[in-house]
Amino acid sequence: MKKPALRWLSTVLAHTRIRIVLLLNVALLSGVPAAHAAELNVMVNESVTVSKLNRSELRQIFTGHRQYWSDGTKITVFVLNDNHELHKQFCREVLHMFPYQLSRLWDQITYSGQGVTPVRVTSYQALIEALESTSGSIGYVEHTEIVKLRRVEVGIE
Repeated sequence: MKKPALRWLSTVLAHTRIRIVLLLNVALLSGVPAAHAAELNVMVNESVTVSKLNRSELRQIFTGHRQYWSDGTKITVFVLNDNHELHKQFCREVLHMFPYQLSRLWDQITYSGQGVTPVRVTSYQALIEALESTSGSIGYVEHTEIVKLRRVEVGIE
């Protein structure tokens, strides 16, 4: 049997651990951004004349339901692999969906013959190079200082 002082101390320590766990859960669930989260920017090739898209239009483009710009130019979508942190962040914060949901939509469009999936690139540098060299392209990047790309403002629906 524990002595009264030790029982009291073990009770205090147990309650302290519970409080710490609760505080961590509240911080994680409240949407406090992670310290390593990158700034996301939707970028288009300099050939694209669009300067603003709302979230609904972006979802249509990135899910393959919209395949042409308003001037008739074919939209080429470039994305990073599903497991890349920037891709996960883009899906969550901009499209409000999970990467696996986006992949399923791409598979449905491809297998039904209604469109093609976005081009998946293996690295961040490959993404930038593809966006710079492909007319009509759209994607997402961390920085806006890329010369041959223009930032698209994302508006609220």
